[in-house]
Amino acid sequence: MGSDLEEANHFFHEMVHLHARRTEHSRAMLGTQNMWQVGPSATWPWLVLVIDEAYTFFREQKGSDPQTKKRAALAAENVRLVEHLVRQGRSAGILVILATQKVTGDALPTSIRDVCSVSLSFAQRTTDAAVGEDIRNWPDASPLLLQDPEYVGVASMLTPKRVGFLRVRTPYLSAADAGRIARETAHLTRDPATLLPTPPQGTDFTKAA
Repeated sequence: MGSDLEEANHFFHEMVHLHARRTEHSRAMLGTQNMWQVGPSATWPWLVLVIDEAYTFFREQKGSDPQTKKRAALAAENVRLVEHLVRQGRSAGILVILATQKVTGDALPTSIRDVCSVSLSFAQRTTDAAVGEDIRNWPDASPLLLQDPEYVGVASMLTPKRVGFLRVRTPYLSAADAGRIARETAHLTRDPATLLPTPPQGTDFTKAA
């Protein structure tokens, strides 16, 4: 979808609804509350939610006119819904990837940023836009050093239970190759919402967030 706040808000509600349904049925369908103990399958696929240009959906809206107030309410609710998915979604097989040009608190709310298990930053021009305050203690791994063209695709990564930072390199993927791969693997995908028992009419799982 594009950058429409209301459309994104509706979709995030659907994702929280799906998470609640997966949580409700995981023990009966998987025998466990943690999907990763058995792994993804055709009946319980791994779900990856990519939120590109994340600041678009979360940034604070300032103004007193009705339209701005409406956008501010949507942005605040988007933060709440996505925080819920990041915090609780992994055990249900839902991975959230947030991409933004910088990870400062005004671009990516700290309530979301602080519960992400992995942080990764490509080249940055300021330390504040890098992968958290700890990067100041590891200057050799700083994204500020990745400005040279030879570092295209190289990033500094912070992972759980590891002291310091890793440097990783990601391969270049053209739009043509991405489209080809998507077409060739489309038959492997499933709509996870259709694989769960139908909830009783009138059930509102969004209240779980």
